[in-house]
Amino acid sequence: MPVTARRTSLSRAVSQTSELSPRSTDRTLAKHRKPTKPVTPRAAATVLSVGLAVGGGAAITLTAPPATASAATTSASATTTLPRGYWTVASRPLLRFRDKGPTVKYVQKALRLGPDGYFGTSTVRVLKKFQSSWGLRPTGYMDKLTWGRLTWAAKHKVLYGKGSAGSSSSGTTTFRAKVLREAAKLKGTPYRYGGTTPRGFDCSGYTGYVYKKAGKKLPRTSRAQYSATKHISRKSAKPGDLVFFKSGGGGVYHVGIFAGGNMLWHSSKPGVPVRKAKIWTKSVAFGRV
Repeated sequence: MPVTARRTSLSRAVSQTSELSPRSTDRTLAKHRKPTKPVTPRAAATVLSVGLAVGGGAAITLTAPPATASAATTSASATTTLPRGYWTVASRPLLRFRDKGPTVKYVQKALRLGPDGYFGTSTVRVLKKFQSSWGLRPTGYMDKLTWGRLTWAAKHKVLYGKGSAGSSSSGTTTFRAKVLREAAKLKGTPYRYGGTTPRGFDCSGYTGYVYKKAGKKLPRTSRAQYSATKHISRKSAKPGDLVFFKSGGGGVYHVGIFAGGNMLWHSSKPGVPVRKAKIWTKSVAFGRV
């Protein structure tokens, strides 16, 4: 029994000693294992700090420069912050009523309108006619299909498709044709200051009456009519549009109905009835409702 007790105590002592002492297998494993390389994440970090124990605990900090966005990403983000009217023609933006910008001017030039860069009622109206002439849905706004047809038409200098009313030589719409008919019916009506009926007209009373008969209402005075119309160039003006006479200071003092060429219908002054006459000055502006 004493011998057994000593052997048991000795075995316990050896077991405890082996648990406390580290296993010396590091060298053997090191001979057969290849050192693993540290894996650096591919994602760019703004700041990378590495603390290394150097000589007494000093730390080395490595700072990586911030990643720069690509030029394409920057350009795309800049484009989306601009109004649609300032997007490039190549991007074929979805232009709608009241959009503004140089891309709207391109559309107006292609539609042979006075290019002022504002997507107004006249642009919508002519665009609908253009779409109908090419078998497109007449929405009055620029979509991808309309862009494709319009850029082709501009390149080949063809505006309307076959059978379009807009391709006629006169170029007048149904409304402007009505205006010209109503204007001619009143030939010989006397001039009357402040007159707005067939008993007598002043200049704006005459144009207002004619336009109302054709289906559209105008303000009372020539200045108000000028403000209420879409201003177009002389080259873009069509018979039936309004022609305004401007003073040296830029004010409007007379209005008539453009009859094509260098002619207009108007009620000019006392003693001279409504008639078709020549435009006698270059100080004129044209407007379209």
